[in-house]
Amino acid sequence: MMRKISSFIIITFFIFSQKTYSDVIDNAGTRWPVPSWNIAQNKQERMSSKQCQDFVKFSTNSHNFLTEGLVVIKDGEIQFEYYDSKHNANTPHILWSVTKTITGALLGIAVRDGKISMDQGLNEFYPRPSAGNNYQNIKIENLFYLDTGFIWNEYYSGDASKSPVLNMLYYLGHKDIANYATDQQIIPQGPGYKFNYSTGTPAITMGVLKKVYGDDYDQMPWTSLFKPLGMTNVRFERDHKGVFNGGSSGYATPREMAKLGYLYLNNGMWNGEEILPQSWIEKTTQVSPGYLSNGTVIRNITDDGVYGGSIWLNRAVKKGFGKPYPASPENMLLAMGHYGQILTILPTQKMVIARTGYDQEYNSKLDEFVSRAIACFDDPTYPIGKNIPPPDYTKMTWPAIYKTLKSGLKTNVLFAAVAKTVCSCHFISGIDIDTCVDRSNVPLITKLAKISVRDNVVVAEQTKYAKILVAAYGRWPGEKSYASFDRAHPEFGCTLK
Repeated sequence: MMRKISSFIIITFFIFSQKTYSDVIDNAGTRWPVPSWNIAQNKQERMSSKQCQDFVKFSTNSHNFLTEGLVVIKDGEIQFEYYDSKHNANTPHILWSVTKTITGALLGIAVRDGKISMDQGLNEFYPRPSAGNNYQNIKIENLFYLDTGFIWNEYYSGDASKSPVLNMLYYLGHKDIANYATDQQIIPQGPGYKFNYSTGTPAITMGVLKKVYGDDYDQMPWTSLFKPLGMTNVRFERDHKGVFNGGSSGYATPREMAKLGYLYLNNGMWNGEEILPQSWIEKTTQVSPGYLSNGTVIRNITDDGVYGGSIWLNRAVKKGFGKPYPASPENMLLAMGHYGQILTILPTQKMVIARTGYDQEYNSKLDEFVSRAIACFDDPTYPIGKNIPPPDYTKMTWPAIYKTLKSGLKTNVLFAAVAKTVCSCHFISGIDIDTCVDRSNVPLITKLAKISVRDNVVVAEQTKYAKILVAAYGRWPGEKSYASFDRAHPEFGCTLK
């Protein structure tokens, strides 16, 4: 008990002993984090409430909700901030699929500036003359709403050789991600018929933007979005063609994530400047047409979610299903990523919550997490949501682990994935190699791979045990995988060779 109380005191002291930054309050009374977030003062009484103690306990001391960084913004100020021993306020953290929302914002800026329109065809940028009418009918709007019709089964366990996301990130398609993603087959019904969650689709979007912006593309995310918002620690990784991986490879601190959320909270405005037009915010918060189609079949509303324009919604829109998160506000917006990267936007409460973590499963806890935050920082009487058990089909089974190992060893995708993720974890986030290896989340990887760092390169090579296995699978066992960090351009992170 004393340990828990001490942890709470340390966290509280960290928050309220920090420097209060100068910021800007406009004529409407909106507080802007310029140059950085103001840290709220005299909040000790609030944080000592039972609701806030419960929120702190749930969000920072839960053994199965492994928070690494957490920032709560209300009324334009930091009300609460926490980091574990491996992270701090200046540590860029991998965002995984939160990056998809960044890509959606960058597309909105391109539309705002007349660089591209939503009704343009994908084939104008990636022509596939022999691909058929369904490909020719794909519009830029379909990229935004993830209803292109591309067949893409997003999974990370099982037969790695057939996983499009693993192939794109670490194997057959990693050198040219947009071309790989546009080369997938399309369902017979074509675009607009079915919502399909895909990390490949935002990669296509970023490939399109590269063709649109030309020589200005490399700096476009910074000049148009990151710098105006004061997001100074952002990293955005690219493939060999220089295309940003718009589906998963962005890095930012929780404070910077919160700035992105604050942009949406304020309907695209930032300290008097229109970053995203109101019309784009409306498109963002509109349910994906493909999601509304009969082609999209829901099995579990919390696990499947409700998708808008490159962001998740919390509305009851499918007959027979309620909101994905019953206790959370209906107008809540969410950007979510692998292992529990969560950006929560709560317009009614004027709150933004940015959380980084390392969870095998987090959806089941999100409703309680959000409702406890509201009870702490906005309304003490707000009802607390319950843990929503995940469906059985999300669990990692031993047959799936075996299939992952066998296929991953035959294709070398496991070693490529470890080299790349460890490189980014170590050089971007500054985490020690052993922790990065553990968090690469590859089964038995410490038995299969030897990791070394040479200058700016991470090398993953097979152990004797792995060589025996790959030889048994009928493959030459001598391959190594390399990922390098470009110190001349740290903003671009690591690249898999």
